[in-house]
Amino acid sequence: MTDDKPALLVLEDGRVFHGKSFGAPGEIFGEAVFCTAMTGYQETLTDPSYHRQVVIQTAPQIGNTGINDEDDESSAIWVSGYVVRDPSRVRSNWRSTRSLDER
Repeated sequence: MTDDKPALLVLEDGRVFHGKSFGAPGEIFGEAVFCTAMTGYQETLTDPSYHRQVVIQTAPQIGNTGINDEDDESSAIWVSGYVVRDPSRVRSNWRSTRSLDER
């Protein structure tokens, strides 16, 4: 799931948070927003209202239900970045067709 490449979250005030790369590689820019939902991450990623935002999930583990083609809000991922504490290594929902990092 993660390729163990270092990743940084740098805030406007200069604070830096170190982590590991997850999903699409690259450098992004966006407004940091928090999402407190424990479910619905697929809908969050594909919701156009999150355009150009870096979504920081407050729930400790994200991705355990995987991804399916029926729950998208749109046909594209709109977030600029997605920050999770513990990406799930196993998807365990009968509707799941792929894992979060395969999105």
